[in-house]
Amino acid sequence: MDRLGELRSLFARKFFHVAFVALLAVPFFVEIPAEWYIAALTFVGGFVYSIQVRQPSAWEEFRENFFRSLEEVFDRLEDLLPLDKPLLKTQYQNAVRQLEELILAAERDYEKRYGYLGVLMGAVGFLVAVAVFGKTHLLASVVSMAVYDAASAVVGTLHPGRKMGKLSLWGTVAGAFFNLLALMAVGYSAAASLLITAFVVLADALSPEDNLTIPPAAAAASYLSALL
Repeated sequence: MDRLGELRSLFARKFFHVAFVALLAVPFFVEIPAEWYIAALTFVGGFVYSIQVRQPSAWEEFRENFFRSLEEVFDRLEDLLPLDKPLLKTQYQNAVRQLEELILAAERDYEKRYGYLGVLMGAVGFLVAVAVFGKTHLLASVVSMAVYDAASAVVGTLHPGRKMGKLSLWGTVAGAFFNLLALMAVGYSAAASLLITAFVVLADALSPEDNLTIPPAAAAASYLSALL
C-alpha cells in the first residue's frame, strides 16, 4: 500500500473508531443503565464476530444485501412518492458507494480474514471498566479511547520517528499530550489527568490489543485518583 493509501486507511479506521466510542458514550447523555447498555453492545459485537468467524459466507452475503438495500432505498421511495430528482438520486447512490469504500478502506487485512476483533475487544474493555469501576470512572475510558488512541495513531503514522517497542515516540507523546488536555477539559485535575494518561500509555505499550486494555486502565487510574 502506498503512503496516500495508508493514510486514507488510517483516517477511515479512526473515523469509525471515534464513532464507536461515541456510541459507547451514550449513557452520559441519555438516562439508561450504563452496564446494561454496554453489555448489550458487547453481545451484538460478539454475535457479529461469531458470524464473521464461523459463517464468513453468510457475513459477506449480508454485507452485499445491506449495501444493495441502501442503493434501492431511493427507488422504493420513488415508487411511493412522485419524486423527479435524478441528480439527488445520483448523489445518494454516490454517497452509498463512498460509505462502502470507506468501510473497505478501514478494514485491516486480519479483519477481512478473521472479523472485527478490535470492535469486540473494545466493547469487552468498556464492559470490564464499567462493571469494576462504575459509570463515574467510565468518562476517563471514553476520553482516552477517543483522543489518545486517535492522536497517537495519526501522529505516529505521519511522524513515526523512534520506536519504543511497538509504540512510535512522537505518536505516544502527541497522544499523551492531547489526552491530558482533553481530560482536564472534561473536569479532571492535572494530577489525575497525568495518572490516567500514564496508565493508558502503559496499557497501550504492554497489550497486543489496546482496545481491550485502555478502557479498564483509564477507569482504574480515575478510580485511584479519586482515592488520593
